[in-house]
Amino acid sequence: MKATVFDGKTVTPYDPADSQVVSASTPYAWVDVVPASNNDPEVIKLLQQMGFTDIVANYTTRPYASGMFQVFGDNMLGSTYAAGDNEGDPELVHCVWNAGCFITIRQGADQAIADALADFRSRAPQLFAEPGPVPGILMQLILDSINRQITDLQEKVGLLDGQIIVTANSSQLTQLQKLRAPVEALGIAIPPYLENLNESLVDPQSLPGMNPAGVQALQTYSACANDVAQRITSLAGDVRSAIQDYQGQVASAQGNRINQLTLVSTIFLPITFMTGYFGMNFQWLTNSTMSFVSWLAFGLALPIVAVVASTWLLRRGGFQIANSLGFHLRHKPRRPSDSAAPKP
Repeated sequence: MKATVFDGKTVTPYDPADSQVVSASTPYAWVDVVPASNNDPEVIKLLQQMGFTDIVANYTTRPYASGMFQVFGDNMLGSTYAAGDNEGDPELVHCVWNAGCFITIRQGADQAIADALADFRSRAPQLFAEPGPVPGILMQLILDSINRQITDLQEKVGLLDGQIIVTANSSQLTQLQKLRAPVEALGIAIPPYLENLNESLVDPQSLPGMNPAGVQALQTYSACANDVAQRITSLAGDVRSAIQDYQGQVASAQGNRINQLTLVSTIFLPITFMTGYFGMNFQWLTNSTMSFVSWLAFGLALPIVAVVASTWLLRRGGFQIANSLGFHLRHKPRRPSDSAAPKP
């Protein structure tokens, strides 16, 4: 187990003796705990030394429970979420507090906790003197790491979607799959947590030891959690839109290839017909085309004329034919000027 104590000014490693000086009769403190494993006995011992019940101690060492805000005597427990390290899954952060301290228990999210401490440090001396709103404020600062993660993901998805619209390639699909993984993890974790949170904080004024400032802080936290859930839904929609754009670009490219093959087949269709016709092994046809002049006429001149005529007819019908990295086909509407002017 690793644990630190923040007294409003400095962060120091936790010592078992701290349990005797962190109580309702001493200045407020934030204790951050990282268990060595699930149900770490050292964490349970720490909480028991600070006056928390066995039920609270056992609950906060479980990795899968979230969203419940419950009162046990003079102790209060709850939870929030923090952005996982290296864009991993969101990290569940158990929170317990009483009149003397606020304790966070987590498995990871080191950067999220460090950022929350940096944001909280300047206000800590004033808030610790009247600690009612401290739990709501600290949980909001921790949850803000999810907001920052969502903003970062939205920027990446938006940039990638813009690139896909210009030109699509297989590497972009791989990037989308990597971006979708944390979005799906957020979508799995946050909505159920939010549902439990809203049910638990229907009436925060009924929680013991809650002054008006503390109630307002918890209500603000609940509103922030709802906003995070909405942003996750929007982000998931952005990812789906980017995937659809990619699929649309791929379908468009495949359609262009089919058009190119169709165009080539149309141009060389007369030659295909002539190949079949003159390839018939009839004696009279063989005798009639044995001269060098016949070869020039039917084997060379006629195919060239057929290709030129096919190309001219296609262009006259409104197709634009170009040779830029392969054949390209685009239908060009005919203008009135392309047709002969009507006779008076």
